[in-house]
Amino acid sequence: MVRKSPATGSFIERLPGLLAYPASKGMLAMLAGLALFRLLSNLPSLLGLLFELAFWIMGFKIAVEALTNTAHGRYEPLHGEEMLATDGDAIEQLVLGILVGLLVTLVAVYFGMLPTAAAFLLVFMLMPAAVMLLAINHSYLNALNPVAWFELIGRVGGSYFGAVLVFSILGLLSDVLQWGLVAAFGGFGQLPASFIALYALVAGYHVLGDLLHRNHQALGLEIAPAVVRATYGNPVEDETMARADELAGQGKQAAAAELLAGLFRGRGASDPVHERYRELLIATGELDRLAAHDREYISSLVVTDKDKRALAVYADTVERVPGFQLDLPDQIARLVALAARQGQAQRAGHRRFGPS
Repeated sequence: MVRKSPATGSFIERLPGLLAYPASKGMLAMLAGLALFRLLSNLPSLLGLLFELAFWIMGFKIAVEALTNTAHGRYEPLHGEEMLATDGDAIEQLVLGILVGLLVTLVAVYFGMLPTAAAFLLVFMLMPAAVMLLAINHSYLNALNPVAWFELIGRVGGSYFGAVLVFSILGLLSDVLQWGLVAAFGGFGQLPASFIALYALVAGYHVLGDLLHRNHQALGLEIAPAVVRATYGNPVEDETMARADELAGQGKQAAAAELLAGLFRGRGASDPVHERYRELLIATGELDRLAAHDREYISSLVVTDKDKRALAVYADTVERVPGFQLDLPDQIARLVALAARQGQAQRAGHRRFGPS
């Protein structure tokens, strides 16, 4: 189920729920895992720096997901394979923070205390606008454009400053707690400090996403309606499968199969997508493509310890495709053993499991 924003209620009334966004079981486990991962940043030389960079990229990826997901009215966090934010989205936000930090540093070095204090105040007030603009438009020129900042603030109105206050307090509180934990416990404090940093980052971006969602009409944003949790592997698969079914219903099975094949060329797809793809290839009689797909699909099933399903797919394909064979000896051996245990002696001894 999608946890929707309440239809009524002031920002203060909704704030506890907004701050609890990262507290779902799956999200907490992911943040804890990343905090453990950050311990690798203590490795010497360049290797430690690479792990530190990877930690922040993954952290900002979760945060951007929180912002964009919430902006579209989906108030239940996605995690794992469901996440749609990319490493590129995360790197954009990380680079934005670095650029702003360098700017403040230059002011401190060349202009003294008062200009530096003014720079910090401007960052406090305007950084959230830059974060949202970058997440929406993916343009540094737009995100660092003062005209764009004030246009966004003007359209959102006073609610912007409430979100800014929460966003900034989360950041400051996180920094203070991290410093205190590391100062008090040394290296042992890094683990809880990293967890706090991630929690505050994700909660802050969620607050900004809520601001965008509640003002999307004023901002002219096209907001997709809230959807239920993915039926398949993720919302992209849901959309693609629905479109493929629509094409198949119009008698365009080949086009539907090609649409699903696009999922395999990306980050992969869940088993139901593979099964539907097989059905479409069988319907169109594309047995060569079926054989090529099933060799890889059976291999992935064996790798993920789904031997029974792998054997069932093999049994179906070998009846349809003359001369169908598997390639990897260890996987062939596993399926032969399973076939023998299931009493399929003829299939277990069949030379077409693999090259003789």
